[in-house]
Amino acid sequence: MPKPKALSFSLSAFALCLASPALAVTADDLWAEWQAQSTAMNQTLAAESVVSGDGNLTLTGFTSTYTDGEVTTVARLDEIVLTENADGTVTIDVSDVYAITVTFVPDPGTPPVNLGFNIVAPDLIVTASGEVGARVYDYTASRITLEDGPISGGDGPPPTIDMTIGIEDFAATYEIDGTNPENFAYSSSSSFSGIAGVIDVLPPPDEVGRLKLAFSIGATTASGSGQLGNLAELAENPDTIPAGFDVTGDVTYASSSLDLTFEHPTDAFNLFVSNRGGSLGATVSETLIDYRITSTESSSHFASGDLPVPVEFSVGSAEIALSVPLAASPEEQPVAARLAYQDVVVSPQVWALADPQGAFPRDPITVIADLTGAVQVTTNLLGSDPSTMTAPPGELRNLTLNELRITAGGATLTGSGSAEFAPGPVPQPVGSVDLQLSGGNALLDTLQGAGIVPIEQLAMVRGMLGAFARPGATPDTLESTIEFTEGGGITANGVPLQ
Repeated sequence: MPKPKALSFSLSAFALCLASPALAVTADDLWAEWQAQSTAMNQTLAAESVVSGDGNLTLTGFTSTYTDGEVTTVARLDEIVLTENADGTVTIDVSDVYAITVTFVPDPGTPPVNLGFNIVAPDLIVTASGEVGARVYDYTASRITLEDGPISGGDGPPPTIDMTIGIEDFAATYEIDGTNPENFAYSSSSSFSGIAGVIDVLPPPDEVGRLKLAFSIGATTASGSGQLGNLAELAENPDTIPAGFDVTGDVTYASSSLDLTFEHPTDAFNLFVSNRGGSLGATVSETLIDYRITSTESSSHFASGDLPVPVEFSVGSAEIALSVPLAASPEEQPVAARLAYQDVVVSPQVWALADPQGAFPRDPITVIADLTGAVQVTTNLLGSDPSTMTAPPGELRNLTLNELRITAGGATLTGSGSAEFAPGPVPQPVGSVDLQLSGGNALLDTLQGAGIVPIEQLAMVRGMLGAFARPGATPDTLESTIEFTEGGGITANGVPLQ
């Protein structure tokens, strides 16, 4: 979530600069801070010339270099001009083109490949404010474009890549607080009115095929904050989470679409997906991972020469959420999971493959499962090697089924319940789950009349329902209470199942 600290800095910079000269930003301060922070992250900043003037600093031939294993990234700007303002801020003017080259070795023993990208932002405005070690950066640009650059190296002709990605009406505020080197803090907020991109990839001349990708994202807002830990430790061990690491982020967007086409004489396909908005929220720390993804009114289309008909379906709303503790603790810790796909509609062509007579009701399908509980984590999951574990890293202590809903073919199954799990090598539940099925008999009649399922199997299902379920308060409704008792017993409406 956004911190009010970033907003307060930007609103009060002018008021405080005269009374508190220490809050003023100088161009030399910024350049020194950039170098110090980059060194802490194993990056290298350099400039062919650094010229200090009256209240400004000009960097010519600026480069930023970072190497991670066999991958090296070099970013270049022809010029950066840092200008001190009367209100204590610094305006950062950069060249229109920010050139990036990524160098990597595709296979051991082969020559390295150089991939180039250009970020073009002719009207980008960047302003720095805040205190020493706790800077606030504000960005605005009417358009930022990411374009393909040169490709070189490798052991053969490179593919041809034509790429253009545009971001419209971009605005962002970013604050990083390095006053405590052992635990850097940050907060950010950003927005844009839309992104649209096209990527067209042609293979080398001796290969066939063509990959085309077009995508768009509607108006989007994003925010994030948290603690990054020790940046030097993070740079030395990029595959681990440093002590104190705890970040949270949220993204909300108005719409999205993706159109992917692969042209090939034998393996061609097309994929198109879209929705009318959604969100992504996540928290990641050394003790917890928690995320939630949602979307509304999504649709998908997939066509391939290997399929008799295109696969098409739509989803009214979708949600996936998970919260899992990662650190060992003597105390129980909460765990949660949710899966919800509502109003799923499959195209008639797909239905016809399984039910050509149209006997099965083709009502929208809904699947919802919502669970919460508590676990006893005995092993730190981060940094542990699963192959060396001789026992499970934790034990389930309790579990609650808050909601179960499955609707298909005119029938609906709902349920809720809870259970406790005593400590032990094989935790056994003690509790109960209440289930209700409506429209089940009508669905079985439909399946029997259409001959979709053999009558012998339907007879077995009817017998099981009659043995373990009781009639509900309304017609064609069945109810059942599944109880889990001490010692591993299971009953359905009092009838032993185990």
